[in-house]
Amino acid sequence: MPNPPMEPTNLVLEQLRLMRAETNERFDKVDAGFKKVDEEIAALKNDIRGIKLNAIAEIYKANLTVASFADLERRLEA
Repeated sequence: MPNPPMEPTNLVLEQLRLMRAETNERFDKVDAGFKKVDEEIAALKNDIRGIKLNAIAEIYKANLTVASFADLERRLEA
């Protein structure tokens, strides 16, 4: 014969179910927060890569400019 709904064992089981549901909701929120942080880190990594590439390109252009000035000076002296 099943226990009536007001039996303490049924109340405890129902309370445990509620607690489990609340805990799962909290973990879902924490997981969503971590996912958002991971996405932001990935975006920052892409931005940093872009900055590095731009810096390398600027250095290369500066070296070409200096080399062309050196070449021009050599031609003028000759």
